[in-house]
Amino acid sequence: MQFDNSFSVRARIADVFAVVADVERVVPCVPGATVLERRGDDYEVALKAQLGVLWRNYYGTLTVLERDDAKHRVVMRNRARDAKGRPVGEARIEIGLAELGAHTNVSIYSRVTMPDGVLAEKTIHEASTKQMQQFALALQTLVTG
Repeated sequence: MQFDNSFSVRARIADVFAVVADVERVVPCVPGATVLERRGDDYEVALKAQLGVLWRNYYGTLTVLERDDAKHRVVMRNRARDAKGRPVGEARIEIGLAELGAHTNVSIYSRVTMPDGVLAEKTIHEASTKQMQQFALALQTLVTG
C-alpha cells in the first residue's frame, strides 16, 4: 500500500525540519506513538492505534535511513510487530519539506508492506487518514509552541 500526504505548517522550514528529523520529537506527534528506547541508530517505538472498532498495540524498530539537511528530506524505515512479537509489516516513510513563503509544505510518502490478510486495506486507509490529520495538528503545535 502507498500513502501520499501533504499539508502546510505555519513556520520556517528550518524549524519544521528540526522536528521531523528528530525521531524523539516527531514520533510523539503521531497519535498513540511513543519512543521507548534508542539503540544506536535504531529507535524502539510503540503505537496504540484504532483500526475499525478495535484498538491494537504495535511495536517497531524505527531506523533513519537517510537525512539530507540541504534538501530538507528524511527517510525512515519502521519494522512493526504485534504485542506478541510477530511481524505485521514494514513501512518506508519519506518526509520532504518545501518552503512556501511563511509556510512550509510537508510531504509524506509511505510505502507499507504487510503479510496478506493481516488487515483490510480500507480499514488501514481510514485509520491512516485520521492519524495524518492529527499528526499535522500536533506537528504545527510543536513547531510553533
